[in-house]
Amino acid sequence: MSKVAILGARGIPACYSGYDTLVEEVATGLVSCFSDKVIVYCRSGYYKARPSSWRGVELVYLPCPRGIKAAESLIHSLISSLHVLTTGADVVYFLDPANAPFCVLLRCLGKRIVIHTDGLGWKRRKWGPVARRYYKAVEWVCAKAANALVTDNPAMQTYYQKEYKCDTLLISYGAATRYGHDNTIYAELGVGPKRYILVVARLEPENNVDLIIEQYALSNVNIPLVIVGNAPYGPQYLERLRRIASESVIFAGRIDDQAKLNALYAGAYLYIHGHEVGGTNPSLLRAMASGTAPVVVNVPFNVSVIADTGRIFEKTNNSLSELIRCLVQDEDSVQRYGARAKTRTDEEYRWDTVVSLHHKMFSQIIAGSRCKQPEILQGSSSVPRAEK
Repeated sequence: MSKVAILGARGIPACYSGYDTLVEEVATGLVSCFSDKVIVYCRSGYYKARPSSWRGVELVYLPCPRGIKAAESLIHSLISSLHVLTTGADVVYFLDPANAPFCVLLRCLGKRIVIHTDGLGWKRRKWGPVARRYYKAVEWVCAKAANALVTDNPAMQTYYQKEYKCDTLLISYGAATRYGHDNTIYAELGVGPKRYILVVARLEPENNVDLIIEQYALSNVNIPLVIVGNAPYGPQYLERLRRIASESVIFAGRIDDQAKLNALYAGAYLYIHGHEVGGTNPSLLRAMASGTAPVVVNVPFNVSVIADTGRIFEKTNNSLSELIRCLVQDEDSVQRYGARAKTRTDEEYRWDTVVSLHHKMFSQIIAGSRCKQPEILQGSSSVPRAEK
């Protein structure tokens, strides 16, 4: 039985991002399936109710200055790193490589450290030049400081090997959610099932929502575009999106009700994914798991996830508008892509597998043995490639 502390997310129950969902599924799975002890550090400002445990996971609430971009995460992680020294945790699992300096501190104090690498933070256009240099520098720190690094995508695994000669463990996300479906969201937004195109993303430049809106307008299709997400650090970008959007673009804002969000994923005719700097993105997996055909921007992270279950577009030459126009007129192909997408996620992106691989990794580290790649790989890169 292991004792694992998880730092760097906002907390559980998941209330904000894919990182939180990963923490929720891994933490509760380790407790229920392997009787491990798990501590999750939560940012107190995100939770009104603060129980000491949830589904067998111990919860620790610590303060953070909410809403100050990276400072919020770093300050909370620093406080959590000091607290974790009092817990007797066998392994400390850090989400987000920005926390690497605290990992060095804990390694020097004898703690075993695992870091989840996420995506390429230094490519995010929302950060200024100082923050980008910081994100690039901490990748090297991660490669040197951790007992093990986890990547969630084959392209990220290749990146760390080429850039830092560093082996990582490939453990992706799961796709399914347990929240059910609440179809009342259709009436709230004024749309019908399979009669809208969906985008779910933080409204940030690197997710290319502006490009999607512009290309959707050029496609001239008679089906609305629903955009789910907010702009917590970029109100000017949101204002620009609203200026360029037609009346057929519906800004739904952030939707915290996961049952309503599930219904939106399942009811979409197409799901368009413009994220280009992350690893495996949970919103893409949720759309695929709902049987919705994915259309993704052509970067290795996305292509490795969808394989032959959807289509890819370039950011130039009106590639996306042509693709939207073509697919709206080809319902049979869209249905086939959606069915393939669901089959792929059912087989390749399972939470029980994710939990088992984490348990195996933590057990190897605690035993002091060399941490080897788990036998079951997810999101294999040796799969058919999507069409353009």
